[in-house]
Amino acid sequence: MPPAEPSRSRSDDPHPPVMTLMTGDVEPLDLVTIRATVRRALQVRARPPRAAEVREITVTLRKHVRRMLRVARSRAEEVEQGTMAWIQWTALIHRVEDDLDRVAEPGRTAAAMYMDDLGRTCRRLADCLDE
Repeated sequence: MPPAEPSRSRSDDPHPPVMTLMTGDVEPLDLVTIRATVRRALQVRARPPRAAEVREITVTLRKHVRRMLRVARSRAEEVEQGTMAWIQWTALIHRVEDDLDRVAEPGRTAAAMYMDDLGRTCRRLADCLDE
């Protein structure tokens, strides 16, 4: 009989499974609020948004994306590796990580463009998690 594998505690797992949403270890996603932030980021404007608004929306989007990224990673772990679903989740996760790692260039226009990019990524991630 092979030796039993040592059990891992939840604190050892960097990406907790979705089931932890029910235990309260990870707060549930509020997709209504997330989508409202995305609409605010991507709304068509007559002139560029104020710098303070861009900063506020970008910070909020980054918080939403980080929270959704944890859930997306756990979903990817549940899918058989090498399948089309796994490839799609993995590609989306890498895209999200790239957007979080990217730093906006100096200037109001560059910051607004980053906010738009992050808003589109956030929308895509929310749509995938809502399926």
